Amino acid sequence: MRSSITYIFFLSVLTTAFGQSRFSPLERQYLLSEEASIHSKENKLHTSIQPYFLNETKDLFDSDSLRDGVKYTIQRENFFTRIADNFANNYLVPIDSGIVSIRATPLFDLELQFDPSKKKQYYRNTRGILIYGDFGQKFSFYTGFFENQASFPDYINTFIDSNLVIPGQGLTKTFKDNKGQDFGIPFGYVCYAPSRFLTVQFGQDKNFIGNGYRSLLRSDNSTNNPFFKIQTSFWHVKYMILYEQFQDAHAEQITVLGKGYPKKYSTTHYLSWKVNKSLDIGLFESIIWQAADSTGSRGFDWAYLNPVIFLRPTEFYNGSADNALLGINFKYQILHNMYAYGQFILDDLKFDELKKKGSQYPQKYGFQLGARYFNIAKIKGLAVQAEFNYVTPYTYTHRYALQNYSHYNQSLAHPQNANFIEWVGILDYNKKRWSISNRIVYCNYGADKTAATNYGHNIFADIREYPNYYQGTTILQGYKTTLIYNTFTAAYIINPKVNMRFEASFTFRSQKTADSNDIDKIFGFSFKTALFNKYYDF
Repeated sequence: MRSSITYIFFLSVLTTAFGQSRFSPLERQYLLSEEASIHSKENKLHTSIQPYFLNETKDLFDSDSLRDGVKYTIQRENFFTRIADNFANNYLVPIDSGIVSIRATPLFDLELQFDPSKKKQYYRNTRGILIYGDFGQKFSFYTGFFENQASFPDYINTFIDSNLVIPGQGLTKTFKDNKGQDFGIPFGYVCYAPSRFLTVQFGQDKNFIGNGYRSLLRSDNSTNNPFFKIQTSFWHVKYMILYEQFQDAHAEQITVLGKGYPKKYSTTHYLSWKVNKSLDIGLFESIIWQAADSTGSRGFDWAYLNPVIFLRPTEFYNGSADNALLGINFKYQILHNMYAYGQFILDDLKFDELKKKGSQYPQKYGFQLGARYFNIAKIKGLAVQAEFNYVTPYTYTHRYALQNYSHYNQSLAHPQNANFIEWVGILDYNKKRWSISNRIVYCNYGADKTAATNYGHNIFADIREYPNYYQGTTILQGYKTTLIYNTFTAAYIINPKVNMRFEASFTFRSQKTADSNDIDKIFGFSFKTALFNKYYDF
């Protein structure tokens, strides 16, 4: 692998052109300098469907965009200056031969952190590679992987021990006497865009629905998963069909024929309608079903190939045994540089039970409200965001644990699963290649005190095993926990193409219960190519 990366590195001197892939990376800081243009009344982009198709966003970049201007001026006169120019402004291997263009570059994430109060050090050593190509105007591919060794703070180690995965990054194995984690992250897709009205994508990556920092409908919280996605645009409407496969690492592995962990499938429909320049409304539905049931192998249920939204009648026709979720997403552009947004997720709401006096049937739902304001006080690049998330107990669960709304032991929505109330505040400022950010999360949730209880925070439990589920629920029931997470980062972006950056950070985390108060104060330094989000704020 080292020899391959070295070979690719030195190929960089052979070419000079550059291009772009079909979709932008799903990383919050990557498009930060373009966000004000993306979220404005003038564009027709359906911003709730992410990652963005680059053909839809390339015309929104202004002169301050790191993808357009703000480049280092380097004369490409010899071997070393060509490498320097590609390193700062391009991919290390940009190859163009008329119709075909290919890009390749090494990826890395070198981090060192320390907590002086606990006298502990943590690190991350990530190596990888990214390759993508465009064949004409209609076909493209994007592929790569990360190989990682890392150590983590105690609260993340506790999560790993319980869930067998690194948050958002998949399965892991220990090394160095169980003091470190070794894990890999593959990603990639192929995309076919026969016209500006239609794109077809097949791969293994992440998806996101919403306009907030979190999403209660579908987020990039869990690790990459296989999917087949169709998007079509017409009039003021954009429609997405998403077929996916997930795995449940909590269940025992199916050792027969080496099938690995039990699998489940989903079909998701999302319809985004731009009512006018200010209002955007989205309708969401998703059906989850397990690949094997009591009768044996079930596989992909062909009834759910139906591309038309509103699958609930199909699910009911099949016996109503599967997990159905419905949701609404909205965005309202208050000013040119300010918008409000929100979501409502409905997992199980029975109106006949609501009418019954004294009914204790648990209603499973959640909602989000938020707002974002760009260029505050006419200071370009200064933005603030505020968000509120509320999810009732047992939301995203199912009477059969394998059919919950998760992949590889993490929620497909919010990292706190369910039974929580959360406030998020984010301040961003970027100018050319400099960027600073401060994010604070305040969250209350009701946890389980012992493994024998389930108060609705743990979405991986089979709710049939807990009689108290049908005895009425209240928000934050259980073992009340208060989380405060505040992180400050300052970064200098070296190469915006792959978000290569030097970054310094400080993180304060407090998790308080009636019995304890665990505090982390972590200083960190990193040199990395950041192409996906890592959510450690739980």
